[in-house]
Amino acid sequence: MQESSLALLSLGFGLGLLHALDADHIMAVSSLACSKSGSDIDSVKRSRGQTVRFCVQWAVGHGGILLLLGALVLFAGVAIPEQVSALAEKAVGIILISLGLWIFWQFYQNRLYLRVHSHEGLTHVHLDNTSLEQIDEKTRHGLNKSSHHDHRPVLVGITHGLAGSAPVLAIIPLIDSGQGWFGLMYVAMFSLGVVSTMLVFGLFFSKFQNSLQNYSRRLFDVSRLALASLSIGFGGYWLFAS
Repeated sequence: MQESSLALLSLGFGLGLLHALDADHIMAVSSLACSKSGSDIDSVKRSRGQTVRFCVQWAVGHGGILLLLGALVLFAGVAIPEQVSALAEKAVGIILISLGLWIFWQFYQNRLYLRVHSHEGLTHVHLDNTSLEQIDEKTRHGLNKSSHHDHRPVLVGITHGLAGSAPVLAIIPLIDSGQGWFGLMYVAMFSLGVVSTMLVFGLFFSKFQNSLQNYSRRLFDVSRLALASLSIGFGGYWLFAS
């Protein structure tokens, strides 16, 4: 019995490792990471750490809702309505479209401006990627994005956890065993597998962003626009397919 329990827990962990690689999951965390990449070098450097953090936060949200659903099913006998999963599926598509549009909006906000200024009797005209209105706005409100906690990855992870059949697939093998706590441990191992994969993906994706930005800033921006377009297209497909 002990060996079979260990095998079942290992199965849950393995399924979690694979589940994290679903296309909608990878698309969502990649778009989240790119949506925080600014147009200046400092913001790009900050985004490297944010990429890993976003991936882990997404996995925490995904695993947290699975554990909650698992506890409700195993201990309270609550049946999760199919409408909840269906609505979450549509929400995933809307989120992917919104993330893609947000990246395009950031590029629009950071478009180049002609800046004219004078000092020491000389007048200069040069290109800048931040308008005077944006600078004034940031100064007035003291905006510093790195100091704010972004809860979007957690909320997106929760939505993904609600969507699809992942909670059911994680719990069904244990319902007949009558061991609620062991069932919850299975869900926890499944979630740990998701976290592990997302952590590794975040490390590799942040490394890719770093290398691409160092090689060519223009190519880095093109990759963000391509990902935004892919996110919108995939989100539209996901929305109508669900």
